[in-house]
Amino acid sequence: MQKAAELVHKGKTLRGMVHRPDANETSFPAVVLFHGFTGSKGEDKFLFVRIARALCEEGIGCVRFDFSGSGESDGRFADMTFSGEMSEAQAILNFTRQLEWTDNERIGVLGFSMGAAVAAQITKDRAADVAKLCLLSPAGNMPDKAKLYFETCTFLPNGHADLGGLELGRAFVEDLADRDLYDGVERYENPVLILHGAKDEAVPEHVGRNYADLYKNAAFVAVDEADHSFSSAVWRNELVQRVSAFFGGRQP
Repeated sequence: MQKAAELVHKGKTLRGMVHRPDANETSFPAVVLFHGFTGSKGEDKFLFVRIARALCEEGIGCVRFDFSGSGESDGRFADMTFSGEMSEAQAILNFTRQLEWTDNERIGVLGFSMGAAVAAQITKDRAADVAKLCLLSPAGNMPDKAKLYFETCTFLPNGHADLGGLELGRAFVEDLADRDLYDGVERYENPVLILHGAKDEAVPEHVGRNYADLYKNAAFVAVDEADHSFSSAVWRNELVQRVSAFFGGRQP
């Protein structure tokens, strides 16, 4: 079963989708999906839709929301910050824990790109609430990338950067300026799976390996030849299979 959902956080309505397995059970594990920078709850070429449906076939529910300023949620992209997405991610995780069918002992979190960096930050002190963590192309280099955006983009009269048709606010860069996205992640000691494209140019493979080196219980997989968003059917098949195996309790 798949249905739309809404969550109000700090005056903004976040809009998402909840996937509940069709089995006749009353309790299911669940995975929360956090999209990346400029992404949405469906992600590039519907990657998150495919992951959610594959997990449902494993008997695992899924929750995926647009962060504010993205997709169908309230707010402007120009007002988006990393801190804001961290706050919203905490609220989305709490929303998932309150679903009547969620087994709160078996909740996982998955993030893609900047959403993976968000996931790494919010789970570091919530190991009791998050049984497993999966990071896809985790963008630990986002502070440097944000600075580069403002050095290379065209500026609009209102001071925002024109990022391919999206208005990127200076608050985004300022919020990330002195932030270490690796800080404290090692406090999360539950199982972690990190999947990274071996030919990722946006977030080089070594960035994902930096995360893997910090975690005490991490498996790192470099997907051969894959780019940042795994934009090949072959790479995506491998990605979905490994994610399903990890959250389904098998060797990824």
